[in-house]
Amino acid sequence: MFVTMKNRMLKIGTLVASLALFVTVSIASAGEASSDAWANSNGAAGANAAYNGDGRGWAKTNTKSGNISYGRGTAFGIDRDGVSFSLSQALAPRFGPAIASTFNVSIGFDGEVNSSHGNSIARGGSVREVNAGGFANSNRFLGGSSGATAGGRTEHGGRVEAFTKSNSRQLFRRR
Repeated sequence: MFVTMKNRMLKIGTLVASLALFVTVSIASAGEASSDAWANSNGAAGANAAYNGDGRGWAKTNTKSGNISYGRGTAFGIDRDGVSFSLSQALAPRFGPAIASTFNVSIGFDGEVNSSHGNSIARGGSVREVNAGGFANSNRFLGGSSGATAGGRTEHGGRVEAFTKSNSRQLFRRR
């Protein structure tokens, strides 16, 4: 009887481990596009972009540093769960306000649409720096999500204004 109970426990443990692995792989295979960008009035800029998923996708960055600093990150992907897109950009001239924005959207094949956006503007001060970034993903088991960040800083006076907003809608239901 002890051997039989031990075998049952082993089988139950194997089943639980297999289910946990299946759920982990399913969650990890969700398609996610993400990007962020930053720029400052001192002549520096940067950007990042990435797509992770089990489908096809691409990511691209573009930066320019100098009298007008500019950074842009773009990511796009499509997989069995849906489409994900993320775009972030920042612009900071030597004189004048620095501006950053982000836009992210995921459209799941189950009809769920998630979007987020944000803006940041830095005015005044001797140094102005802005940043913005976000992500969008779709997952058939957990649903999709999207998020955004925006911020900045100034030195020796100045002001930073930033906001973000996220939305989620179910456009249709798949039968």
